[in-house]
Amino acid sequence: MKETVDPRYTSKRSWRSLWQQYRIYTDRLDLPSFLRTRVIPFDDIVNIEVRPPLVVGDLFRGKSLRYCWVLKLDMADLCRHVALHRKSGIMKRLRFSPDDPEEFVRECMVAMNARNMR
Repeated sequence: MKETVDPRYTSKRSWRSLWQQYRIYTDRLDLPSFLRTRVIPFDDIVNIEVRPPLVVGDLFRGKSLRYCWVLKLDMADLCRHVALHRKSGIMKRLRFSPDDPEEFVRECMVAMNARNMR
């Protein structure tokens, strides 16, 4: 269920994110794109991490082809980005580029841990 409160963290708009703002709430992520906003509840997240540029390059970094079969929400191939693996959906792996991927993942982990402690 969506909360009506302000987000805990909002990424700044940039060319890498195609001017989108990615938001972290206390119970979910909101990942807008040109088609729609994907709402990812924390309970649906398997893993979230920062990855280097070129998604297909993960094949040469020891990852499987399945790991590279992703939905890119923005310019993730051109810069460090966030890789999200979720439990449900047609495309279970998403890649997106907040302005500071390390800070985004850190804030997401803090929010997820705070939620689990309740």
